[in-house]
Amino acid sequence: MSVDVKALIDQAPATRSVLKAIIETPYIEHQALDAAVDLSSEELEAAMAALTENMVVLELASQADSSVESRVPKKVYLINPELEQAVRDAL
Repeated sequence: MSVDVKALIDQAPATRSVLKAIIETPYIEHQALDAAVDLSSEELEAAMAALTENMVVLELASQADSSVESRVPKKVYLINPELEQAVRDAL
């Protein structure tokens, strides 16, 4: 898997803050990620699309905390372990 993380960050500067937030808080939920970065919803979605498409960020489904929401999986994000060092170097 050869993804140039630095080039990805240079193409879309919003990805830097998204990657930084995910590295600092692995398994972060989408709502918490939205609060952690200072981006508009469109910028966040564009950055997440680019990062998940290139498999830099993995989108995982997790069981909801509440029994009321248990049938609706929540999405959590994690830096791809194979690319974590490249991400840390690029940041």
